[in-house]
Amino acid sequence: MKIYILNLESDRDRFEHAARAFEAKGLAFERLAAVDGRTMTAEELSACLAYPAAGSYDLSPSQVGCYLSHVHAWQRFLETDAATVAIFEDDVHLGEGIEQVLAAPETWLPEDTDILKLETCLQKVPLPADAEGGTVAGRSIIRLTGRHHGSAGYLLTRKGAEKLLRNSRKLAVGVDAMLFNPRSEIAERPVVYQIDPAICIQDDIADQCGLVSRTGFQSHNVPGRKKSHGVTPFERLRYRIRDRLRVACLKARDALRGYRKRVVTFR
Repeated sequence: MKIYILNLESDRDRFEHAARAFEAKGLAFERLAAVDGRTMTAEELSACLAYPAAGSYDLSPSQVGCYLSHVHAWQRFLETDAATVAIFEDDVHLGEGIEQVLAAPETWLPEDTDILKLETCLQKVPLPADAEGGTVAGRSIIRLTGRHHGSAGYLLTRKGAEKLLRNSRKLAVGVDAMLFNPRSEIAERPVVYQIDPAICIQDDIADQCGLVSRTGFQSHNVPGRKKSHGVTPFERLRYRIRDRLRVACLKARDALRGYRKRVVTFR
């Protein structure tokens, strides 16, 4: 299957780290040049953004660059005939048996899958007790319906990539929020599963799980400055009502399904 590693030209040390990790697992990969939003002009950045539409953020240059890097990976994937692709950022640590998970995912992925999140951010998320999507290599495949940020490692199907591109004509939120936050204001909600335990983790939190040591890479993801609830009073009122209804529906759904909040571990 296709494996892409996103990496800025200036971050050779990060790519060397990632290359060693994937080569140690016997995994072939392709490096994709990431977009450095810090080099974009104010006009180029503004042209990408949905802000100040209701629910959108005034994304920072680094957030725009990160998002566009993933967009380019989705486009590149759809230019191939591959059924699935695994996309990784260059500061990930890999778990045991990842080569088994990535060997032939099209044979075990649930049919409705758009995205399979491979990463954990070690935050509590509402999850079912049972493996709704089956198991692979001793890990559960479960529906992810709550917020679980981070875009350092995920598997994507072709229909999922097409959906994500339709969601990204204008950038309203950070790429991880578009992928993994059901409160985000987007056009089409992807069907997301989570592998549990996760098989990758980002460097800046790796030491929290006690299994790997940080390499000390600094995050490029500088948060955006502000959120818009709409331009006019009517837009702001409509957004707040819609957002509160969305939150209430999410909570009710999780309660009816018996979901409980817990941390996805890394192994």
